[in-house]
Amino acid sequence: MIQKLKEIYQYRFLVLSLVSRDLKVKYKGSVLGFFWSLLNPLVMLAVYTVAFKYIIKVRVENFPIFFLCAFLPWSYLNASLSMSVGAIKDNGNLVKKVYFPREVLPLSVVLSNLVQFLLTFLILIPALLFFKIDLGLALLLLPLVILFQTGFNLGLSYFFSASHVFFADIKHLLEIFLQIWFWLTPIIYPVSFIPEKYLVLYKLNPAVWFVEGYRSLLLHNKGIPFQECVLLFLIGAVFFLFGHLFFNYKNKRFAEEI
Repeated sequence: MIQKLKEIYQYRFLVLSLVSRDLKVKYKGSVLGFFWSLLNPLVMLAVYTVAFKYIIKVRVENFPIFFLCAFLPWSYLNASLSMSVGAIKDNGNLVKKVYFPREVLPLSVVLSNLVQFLLTFLILIPALLFFKIDLGLALLLLPLVILFQTGFNLGLSYFFSASHVFFADIKHLLEIFLQIWFWLTPIIYPVSFIPEKYLVLYKLNPAVWFVEGYRSLLLHNKGIPFQECVLLFLIGAVFFLFGHLFFNYKNKRFAEEI
């Protein structure tokens, strides 16, 4: 594992080049460029606010901010997995002809989405100020939560990108899984809506802890309890290690399967 990480570090300029390429390709020829990434959460915010606050009448204080604090990190997770699932198979010619650590392909996808996620704070921070949400020292923990989520995203990206090489249906199954996962995560409703008897089972969903962590820091200006910080670290670390080990195990057969 350590040797692999050192090798990836040696190819850090390739990773940066791939991240730059992904960002340029995504917005090439676009008039608004990156602002499309800001427009999407704003549109979703408007749709869900109208639907859940005014039609279904979900009673949640500061619903727009409540929604954004969860939807933006969810979008980071969703985009990372959706785009990285084909990272190996879609670069088959490169994988078969040139040697480099294959891990850099899913890694570059996750990092490009991380850049976009960080830039969406250009929406979130002004929105927090507009709704008069107090921002304080709790924000100092925000980089840690982002780091732990990045490890989580990366581990899953390794798993799905490696699996897709051998099972083409993984990509389609992932689309369905992400839709179900969205509704099983407290993005448009609070955890308090979950019946007590299902709460333990519900909290087995790791995304719940990340969403609640972001809300605690951004919406409620509260620090995350030490036990929950440890849990977020363990979720990120365990998923990263599992995904990386699975990816490394399947790596030997990528060229012959593509």
